[in-house]
Amino acid sequence: MYSSDLRYDVICDPLDLWMVWDNDTEEPASFGGQILHGLTEGYAVEVAKIMNELYGREKHEAPVALRSAGA
Repeated sequence: MYSSDLRYDVICDPLDLWMVWDNDTEEPASFGGQILHGLTEGYAVEVAKIMNELYGREKHEAPVALRSAGA
């Protein structure tokens, strides 16, 4: 794994195939119903990077700014 502070990480299995790992659910990540496993290292790294940008922990923990209707 590269960095456990991110939601999505990459790991290598014993057959030298890579997967995107979801640290929140502690299982392989999936996208569009497909488990992200059996990937090349480069592809897994890019997919994990994109998924962290879209669905990473920071997106869920960011404070929400509220505005009143009159503001």
